[in-house]
Amino acid sequence: MWNKWHTYALTSIIVLSGVYPRGNPQEVSAQQTEQPYEIARDESEALKQQLNQMEESFAKQQEQLKQIAELATQQQEQIQILRNRIDTMNSQSATQTEEVHSTLAKKEDVKQIVEDYLSTKEAREKMGLGMPGLTAEYTPNGEKYALGIKSPDGNFSLNFGAMMQFRCTYKDRDEDFNESDLIDINVRRARVYFGGNIYNKIINYYVAADADKFNFGLRDFYVYFTPFEELNAKIGYFVVPFNRQRMTSSSKLLLQDRSIASEEFDQDRDTGFDIYGKPFDGHIEYHAAVFQGAGEKFSGIDNTNNELMYVLSARYNPFGKYDYYDETDVKYSDKIKATIGAAVAFNAKDRDKKLMNTNTIAEVVDFGVKYRGFSWSNEYYMRTENPEDNGGSIDSNGFYTQAGYFVIAKKLEIAARYSMLDPNNDVSNDLQKEYDVGINYYFRAHRSKIQADIGHFVTNGEDEDKRENRIRLQYQIIF
Repeated sequence: MWNKWHTYALTSIIVLSGVYPRGNPQEVSAQQTEQPYEIARDESEALKQQLNQMEESFAKQQEQLKQIAELATQQQEQIQILRNRIDTMNSQSATQTEEVHSTLAKKEDVKQIVEDYLSTKEAREKMGLGMPGLTAEYTPNGEKYALGIKSPDGNFSLNFGAMMQFRCTYKDRDEDFNESDLIDINVRRARVYFGGNIYNKIINYYVAADADKFNFGLRDFYVYFTPFEELNAKIGYFVVPFNRQRMTSSSKLLLQDRSIASEEFDQDRDTGFDIYGKPFDGHIEYHAAVFQGAGEKFSGIDNTNNELMYVLSARYNPFGKYDYYDETDVKYSDKIKATIGAAVAFNAKDRDKKLMNTNTIAEVVDFGVKYRGFSWSNEYYMRTENPEDNGGSIDSNGFYTQAGYFVIAKKLEIAARYSMLDPNNDVSNDLQKEYDVGINYYFRAHRSKIQADIGHFVTNGEDEDKRENRIRLQYQIIF
């Protein structure tokens, strides 16, 4: 019974609890229908708002990424610019280093160019020195002069300069010559030069005086006419145009003195008349001269034997003019220069002495070349002496070969020479030989330089050879 009433009561409670709390069944249904739409609308608005926020955030992120990309690109460009600057600086540094070395190497070239320009007529005319007609003058032998005076029209000029060579010599010869060693300090050469033109620009004059070893005397005095490159004339007292080494200025020798062969066969200076020229743009040179033949020590008396000395000389320069007044290539020739020459002297002198009652013929052939600091000179000499009293002829010959090279362009030069002399081919024990090596340093080309050399000389003797060693140091200045 309890169980039955318990079941009815429980069922009633369940039914009531399901009806009364909800109220009107229609209201309940309406409420249940509206709530999902409100919730959906709120969620849609929230989602839209969230989506807008996400889109704005994404857009900001895209903008930031774009800025970062632009910044990265700028940084890469800056890095590349820096790298390019570093490469450029390294390249410029290397180039500047090369330019510095090149500038140092070419500094002397520039100085030489300036000096060459200053020696031109155009430069001389523009270089007024504050006094009417006073200019730097370099004609005819410009490298010897320091200053000159000329008239406004250029028809008169006077130029002057000087050259000195101070030398220290040591000779070792006591064992073979039974003499003590020699050490000497002397003024080897001291010269004063004057020259210019008179009346017009083609009549020139030149005078040189020397005080070599403190013995004063006239060295040269002559007048020369230069109307054309192909035809000129010279008259007075001057160097005989026989062999090339003798015509080379003593201030421009490769070594401090000429070779023993040249000293033997040189015709030195003499009084005479010379017709010369350089036709075909200097490819050909010639001399046709006549001299008293009495030599440098001529006392001025008449030519007692009525014999004159005649000299003919011809030269071929295959590459144009050749400066044989300079044995070195201190000018550092960019193009090869070469010369081949020959000369003959009738009634020639023997060591600057006129041979009386003797028919003497002297001959020489030579070859020289210069290129980029290298110089090479060669001469071969022959002489035949025929006494008129039929005493028998004497034949002599000799030669030298020498070379120089600038190990530092236009500054430091090394030199070497070998020379042989046979004064009499019929005598077997009179052969002489010379071996020389030297080094030269040029401060201002030949105007200021220092030379040092070592020489070894051998003279054949009947019993034994005589040998001599020589060391020399010389400073030269031209002003």
